[in-house]
Amino acid sequence: MFFYITYEGTVDIDKIVDPVQLRAMQDQIAYFGQTPSQLLTTPHMKKMPLSDVLHMQTIFRNPKEVKPYSVSSPERCNLPASAIRASSDSLVVVDMEAPAAHIAQHKWQPNTPDGQGTPFLFQHAKAAATTTGGSFMRMFKGSSGSSGSEDWHYPQALAYPAPGIRSSSIVSITYDNEIITGGHVDNSVRLISSDGAKTLEIARGHSAPVTCMSLSPDSNYLVTGSRDTMVLVWRIHQSGAPQTSVSESTSNSGTPTSANSNTSNKSSLPDKNRNRRIEGPVQVIRGHFGEVICCCVDSDLGVVASCSDNSDVLLHSVSRGRLLRRLEGVKAHMVCLSPAGVVITWNKLLNTLSTHTINGVMISRAYFPLSCSVSCMEVSSDGQSLLIGLNPCSENDDVSRSKSNDEDAGIERLDIPSPSVCFLDLHSLKVFHTLELKKGQDITALAVNKDNTNLLVSTADKQLIVFTDPALSLKVVDQMLKLGWEGEGRSPFMK
Repeated sequence: MFFYITYEGTVDIDKIVDPVQLRAMQDQIAYFGQTPSQLLTTPHMKKMPLSDVLHMQTIFRNPKEVKPYSVSSPERCNLPASAIRASSDSLVVVDMEAPAAHIAQHKWQPNTPDGQGTPFLFQHAKAAATTTGGSFMRMFKGSSGSSGSEDWHYPQALAYPAPGIRSSSIVSITYDNEIITGGHVDNSVRLISSDGAKTLEIARGHSAPVTCMSLSPDSNYLVTGSRDTMVLVWRIHQSGAPQTSVSESTSNSGTPTSANSNTSNKSSLPDKNRNRRIEGPVQVIRGHFGEVICCCVDSDLGVVASCSDNSDVLLHSVSRGRLLRRLEGVKAHMVCLSPAGVVITWNKLLNTLSTHTINGVMISRAYFPLSCSVSCMEVSSDGQSLLIGLNPCSENDDVSRSKSNDEDAGIERLDIPSPSVCFLDLHSLKVFHTLELKKGQDITALAVNKDNTNLLVSTADKQLIVFTDPALSLKVVDQMLKLGWEGEGRSPFMK
């Protein structure tokens, strides 16, 4: 780029013997100047593409810029929800009637404005009218009412719920947008499709109804807890793998089988078991003295965490089912694992949120006022932040802690006038931001998309609220315009 003599190390003045050449070199260096020393010997990094930049700009990075957006026509969203999963193009919502729950699969596109002030595109799953081929999802036909109005009755999973079990803990949604439910009277675990609520497979291993379950972040492992005090670990196979038919999977439950099912013989049984989506149980974990009320698993850590009313939190290995650690004195009613190996527990009797290492060392503890209770928790994908849904407690709620206990611990009794979503630093458990909802909007479920750019909240008054930074969608639009986003390249949402 510059004259070669000006670069560092090109010319060694001390080795020039000829005085005329030496003077010429010095004059040329003085005339052209000297180029600064070279700092890099490799090419400069290329500018990051927009898709990679969006991964860095999450709701946790700029929480004060996050704003709420209510989804239109909430009566068509299958709410209130017990479980939500948001992918890059679809939204699966399971209502509160699990295990005999209604299931809806909506179409949405985050961080893309709809031209009407909403920074995302959303298309409700239709349950009344059918459309022509090529649609995104299967359209469901509702019952024809005499009034002639559209009835948004989503397909319901056929199940026989066990008495006394109605909880979001018995529902999980896989990466393939399929639903796994527990709480059945036949003690089974069922794999259900999201495009018709059909039972794809039934697995049994417990001797009592399943009371809680959880999927690993990669959807490769499922862990279930039961009234029989046992925790089972199951292996989940991807949907692309061969699988048994519904008749084969349900033949043991007493339901009618297909005509071809009587041709099966002993030699074909191993093949059927190998083709099942839910394999196992691969581990049977014991150690609890009562009903298991919460459990979770992380395949990368290789750890299963579980808790019950009558025993401490237990940590077991996924590979062998051996006891790794008993968190002495830690009673929990909700437990989850972070990618960094932090165990988060919530005790509703003491209103305390605690974090421990896998080795059982306590990291931090936060005390919450008696006027609120944690309904759900969600850990960010980087394991640095924690989202909790706080609901105000009613006056009739039975809480073991007393006001004197709070005063002795130096805890300030603050009233929580309305439901809130709190952003906490996972290491210190300090709240660094709060999203307040309206009174009566108790939080039933939380979900964060993979990029951590959108937070979805289901409320008890049948509202679906999306919290996001609208600036992210503007950057997406700018990029689309640069790429010639028009004509056939337009979003399928746009008409």
